[in-house]
Amino acid sequence: MKKNILKTLTLLAIAVVMASCNKQPGKMDGDSAANSENGSNGLRIAYVNVDSLVNQYEYAKVMSDSLEKMSANATKRLSDMDKSLEQSYNRFQRKLQNNEFTSEQQAKTAAAAFETERNNRVALEARLSNELMQKQAEFTKTLHDSVDNFLSDYNKDKKYDMILRTGVANEVILYADKKFDITEDVINGLNKRYKK
Repeated sequence: MKKNILKTLTLLAIAVVMASCNKQPGKMDGDSAANSENGSNGLRIAYVNVDSLVNQYEYAKVMSDSLEKMSANATKRLSDMDKSLEQSYNRFQRKLQNNEFTSEQQAKTAAAAFETERNNRVALEARLSNELMQKQAEFTKTLHDSVDNFLSDYNKDKKYDMILRTGVANEVILYADKKFDITEDVINGLNKRYKK
């Protein structure tokens, strides 16, 4: 649950968003060179760099920070619990080796208590992991809705036939002229909406 994992999840979330939003882009105040028609069949095509979107869209940055803190807290709680488990295990082993248990039943009770503590740790890890995945899913859905709604409004005036994505491992675009890049326009529009 490191920063790189969260960054990758965020990039994947935005890639999913952009893949599902390739129907229509949106509208922003400034004109982009991508407004000109391109292609021999008159198709209007533009693209958005997803890496830049992740790094510059305020909502994505806030949510990424939130997920990072949540992950760090979970990691710390699990680490603390691991230390406690190790101490419990060492105490149990020491007592066992030194014959400090007065009966076999007392040793079994201590072993059962340790096993319960270990099971609680496993359950906590599963719960924290589930909470983090749920938060990531909520973030992905909200991000998807945000970008989709923005691009829908944005495209009412721009009237692109297609908006593609670039900047992630499974890029759709191998090469495109910078004049078709509407990334800055999209980021500015998303940030303007987010601030409201």
